[in-house]
Amino acid sequence: MPTIMSKQFDKSNPEPSSGIKKSQQSLSEDFMIVTADKRASLAAKNILLDGGNALDAAIAAQNVLSVVEPQSSGLGGGGFLLFFNKANKKIYAYDGRETSSSLVKSNMYLIDNKKMKFIEAVKKPFSVGVPGLYTMLADAHSEFGMLKWQDLFASALKYSDGFKMGGRLNKLLNWAPHIKNDDYVKNIYFDDNEVIKKGSLIKNLDLKKSLLVLSEDPYSINKGLIAESISKKLNNNLPIDDLKKWKTIKRDPLCKKINNYRVCGFPPPTSGGIGLIQILAMLNNKKSLIKKSDPFLSKHLFVEASRLAYKDRGFYVTDPSFFKVPVNKLISKKYIKLRSNLINKNKSIPDFKPGNIVNLQSKNISSGINFEKKSTTHISIVDKKGNAVALTSSIEFAFGSGITVGGFFLNNQLTDFSFADKDLKGQLVANRVQPNKKPRSSMSPSFVFSDNELIGILGSPGGSKIICYVSKVAYEILFLDADPLSAVISPHYCSKNKFTELENNNIDFELERYLKNKNHTIKYTNMTSGLNIIWKKEKYWYGIADPRREGFAVGK
Repeated sequence: MPTIMSKQFDKSNPEPSSGIKKSQQSLSEDFMIVTADKRASLAAKNILLDGGNALDAAIAAQNVLSVVEPQSSGLGGGGFLLFFNKANKKIYAYDGRETSSSLVKSNMYLIDNKKMKFIEAVKKPFSVGVPGLYTMLADAHSEFGMLKWQDLFASALKYSDGFKMGGRLNKLLNWAPHIKNDDYVKNIYFDDNEVIKKGSLIKNLDLKKSLLVLSEDPYSINKGLIAESISKKLNNNLPIDDLKKWKTIKRDPLCKKINNYRVCGFPPPTSGGIGLIQILAMLNNKKSLIKKSDPFLSKHLFVEASRLAYKDRGFYVTDPSFFKVPVNKLISKKYIKLRSNLINKNKSIPDFKPGNIVNLQSKNISSGINFEKKSTTHISIVDKKGNAVALTSSIEFAFGSGITVGGFFLNNQLTDFSFADKDLKGQLVANRVQPNKKPRSSMSPSFVFSDNELIGILGSPGGSKIICYVSKVAYEILFLDADPLSAVISPHYCSKNKFTELENNNIDFELERYLKNKNHTIKYTNMTSGLNIIWKKEKYWYGIADPRREGFAVGK
């Protein structure tokens, strides 16, 4: 019998699955939009039809998601944005990740030297990081936006006046363990202590006020009225000066040629770009073994590559302002070759070690345990001129910290740090809590190019497994010639540690037996991805929304 992980509350599955439904796909020669909600996708479409570009459309979509998908992202969160400017064929990477307060303590998640229970940590005011999503979007818009900032809020303002409760939001409101006593939550989403039924109208007039303020002042979350409200709500656990000091960081995207394609992702503090490139590059070194006619071996190889990448992720990736992450080394041809040589086609190796990178092993750094949650959203857009956006944003846990202000939830992103600053051997953990630091992420907004032409835009929610979700889709399309739709809907497989995780939908016992014979220890888990991808085939853009959530693809 397969091992199936508990469906009760569990650190690794903070957003339970809504179940597999029919996937949603669209195609167009003109433009394509894929977001987590139909209303957001249609709002983005209206912006494109009004003369806006992909960035304008993404901001309008995010505004709507902030209203109708409050469990996953919003004004109180952060994110990472890749923008492809077709005119100069250049990728711009905007870091909107939250930073910790200047007041945080290295031991704040320890009680009597024992790690605090995750759900208790979520609710603490000191778990809220400085929100960066909207200041980052405002900075990107000031550089590349076509329409006025104010014009991008019309649909969101309309829905804050009233929108219908969706099935996933309804389920998560019933499920979330940390929001039940919040007055705002009870007033907006509950009726007589019961969650409002699916299809019922929800009005969020406090959020409407915040959106109006934000539409007039793009920097109000960090430097204006909303910043003051956030700091006051948190009893100065997040000082107003910390909010004011937050700045967008423009980073260099990570790109590498793999299997005749150029794959581009986001650099640290997210581990997404490094992980994606490492996995695909290692598999490229095993290309002679990868065949559509031998799908089980192909999955075995992927799992081993993912296990190697996650081992490096846990050891070496953190905020680059606090630790010199060896990015170039981790994705170098020589290093990738050494790591891929560890993959045995005949046997799984559950205890890979992190790669030996000269001059770093001696610094007494170590991996730590952190709990990245799945309350994230992803937007993929390409406009008629070929400009493109891959935007992944998050508030971390379902409904973030559960702390509300101005009609929206504040994030709990600081629980993405390691709860302990040292391991059992006394070695410092790279991703430990430190003041004014960005916690490590796994968000993986990505682009794929062929002959210098953009052909793929990818990303997903899903906590630490995001890297696997995005890598698996890219792997099946680029290496196994899979149809993009089938790559999205096919069951997931991944390893972040000694276990091999298989998606507990469409269980394949033959695959399980095959992997067990190769020494894999199998766990079946909820793997609630929300892949929203765009892929070009011949002259058409194909938009595909993951059936595991409520996404929607639309073209012209």
